[in-house]
Amino acid sequence: MIEKIITEDKEITLIGTAHVFKESVDEVKDVILSENPEAVCIELDIKRYYGLLTGQRMSFMDIVKMKGIKFGIIAGFLEYVERKIGEDMGIFPGKEMITAAQYCKDINARLYLIDRDAEITIEKMTKISFKEKLKLVKTLIFSPFQKEKISIDLNKENIDFLINELKKLSPYLYNVLIDERDQFMAERIKQVEENRIIVVVGAGHVKGILERITF
Repeated sequence: MIEKIITEDKEITLIGTAHVFKESVDEVKDVILSENPEAVCIELDIKRYYGLLTGQRMSFMDIVKMKGIKFGIIAGFLEYVERKIGEDMGIFPGKEMITAAQYCKDINARLYLIDRDAEITIEKMTKISFKEKLKLVKTLIFSPFQKEKISIDLNKENIDFLINELKKLSPYLYNVLIDERDQFMAERIKQVEENRIIVVVGAGHVKGILERITF
């Protein structure tokens, strides 16, 4: 999924990716090399960026030592929910983000990490209501978010449907995982000084970011 915003002094290309498909990695590479932007923005914060680069993740015990057992258990469970839903819905960053960073460096463009601090998002996720938590458990047990049920065709109708399903399943998680981060990333993009910009985000964020970017 590719969208463009063109003004008198800005040209922004948004690439909406599905993080579990190799096609998204190839698309990111091809668009960056063909458009040769001055800046590339990716849906990562600094900690996740270096985590993906090095393959290092904080262990459960380290989380417990820093935040306590309750935080560790809830954060671990909710992180799993985010990862499971995100892999199907295009809202969890992965290889295509690192690919974007690599080719950004190759063309001497400036790299921007535009996502909110993951710890803030996880902290907010721990405050989900008991009712919504039960709905999520049932969802995971019956597993309606199956990869084979989701088309690789990232058209707007498919993405809107999937986002609406998440919103119905858990309005709170929708707000924390998508709506708030759309706003945060849109504000970060508006602060980019360069004129020709490529933005690489999960497909589930494209619509919300487009609605919030005005110059």
